[in-house]
Amino acid sequence: MKTASILLKKKLDKDIDHFLSNSQIHYLKKVLKVRKDESFHVYDGSGSRASCIFADHDKITLLETSYFDQHYTCSALVPFLKKNHFEFCLQKLVEIGVSKIFLYISEKTKHKFSAAKESTRSKRYEEIVEAAFLQSENFYLPEIDILEDIYAMDFNNFQSICVLHQMAEVKMNNKETYDLIVSGGEFGFSDNEEKFLKQTTATFSNLGKNILRAETAPVVALAINNMNL
Repeated sequence: MKTASILLKKKLDKDIDHFLSNSQIHYLKKVLKVRKDESFHVYDGSGSRASCIFADHDKITLLETSYFDQHYTCSALVPFLKKNHFEFCLQKLVEIGVSKIFLYISEKTKHKFSAAKESTRSKRYEEIVEAAFLQSENFYLPEIDILEDIYAMDFNNFQSICVLHQMAEVKMNNKETYDLIVSGGEFGFSDNEEKFLKQTTATFSNLGKNILRAETAPVVALAINNMNL
């Protein structure tokens, strides 16, 4: 059975007994049903995991702290999509193992979305990422960065970029490792977006003959990229 787990909002310190807030303790006891002397895990999202128990009504004893190296280093640049599809994409990217998630407004759907409006939903998106992080035991909590459009992305920060494009001549494989995967919206990239991306050092790749949904393509690509890690 999976051990109950919770995310700490600060760095773990082995000398702290009462390092969880009252609301977190309530969540562990009332929602996750952790009992006295039952173990649970606390993550700090920066590679550390503490094994703890409730030694008393609200006193927590830290048994052991472990540190894990960062395994997944690939980021994803994905567009905003319809609510359920978009939240599915966020969740699965975290489960498979993503370093950071950049979100942008696709030119072909800019009449549906705005960066300002999506920023007001950032807490919801962070909650989805945190839940997937705890479920998958990724150890490193991915950050979310909301961009106005794809042109606001600084591609100079990445060494190896893969742009997913159905008409690309090269098929993505697990022999190449990327540190950024870029995907388009449900209607693909606009001509201007495609021209902009071709001015970068990115490699354009397809994922096979089948046409994948906008929420599925980056997830599949990340899985291929992480296959040999």
